[in-house]
Amino acid sequence: MKIGFAILLAALLAGCAKRPRPVARASAPSLEQFSCPAGTEDMLRWFTPRDTSKHVEGNHNPLYTAILPDRFYWTKSRKGWPWDIQLYDSQYIYLWITENGWSSPQSFKKFMGKNLPLSPRCVALNGGKNASITVPDTRYQQHTSCSQYTVKNLRRGINEVWGPYPVEWPAIGEIVPTLVVSYRYNCDENYGSCRDKETYSLVKDYGLMEWRHYHLVSPPDGYEVVEVTKFDRLEDGNIEPYFPCR
Repeated sequence: MKIGFAILLAALLAGCAKRPRPVARASAPSLEQFSCPAGTEDMLRWFTPRDTSKHVEGNHNPLYTAILPDRFYWTKSRKGWPWDIQLYDSQYIYLWITENGWSSPQSFKKFMGKNLPLSPRCVALNGGKNASITVPDTRYQQHTSCSQYTVKNLRRGINEVWGPYPVEWPAIGEIVPTLVVSYRYNCDENYGSCRDKETYSLVKDYGLMEWRHYHLVSPPDGYEVVEVTKFDRLEDGNIEPYFPCR
């Protein structure tokens, strides 16, 4: 009986360990005790909502945000997966993990550590292009399980922060300053004629309001939209993300 109970307890603890515990802003040192230099904005406040007890609903999926001391989750269903998981530190916010389909939480794409900075952590906003980052190393692991993957790459990349611009978002109900973070990849050796572009429309203390994916149709910079996810409702409730791999 004791052996059986011990096995059951170990299994329960292991299951709990696979669900990362989000932290409240007020208790996370990396969130509240970090401060940007005068005249700059902390981009983490634009990527994540201040009130994580709420989530947004959109035309394709909901979006639940969980913030940990070194990363945040954008979870796209009540199951706890799929998700986008971004890393952050005092220097940058980094693209890290995104789903590889919606059939398994063990199927995902993962950049190689911090090789893909998406935005500086602190940015001076001037109403135009505020920051630009060239990314020579876009290697990532394409996982079919926690331990099985192939290494691929997205050629060269370039990421930019633009704005803010006044935009009215239905989820907020008023016109608010909005930043657009642009992520271009599959670029040539000179960081031009990028075959793909994604944009993230962000509102301070609300987080992501819209994501778009573009394909290049007329080089060097003629794009057409191929996919849009827009979040138009702010609702109560959150969930814990589920990521079984380490």
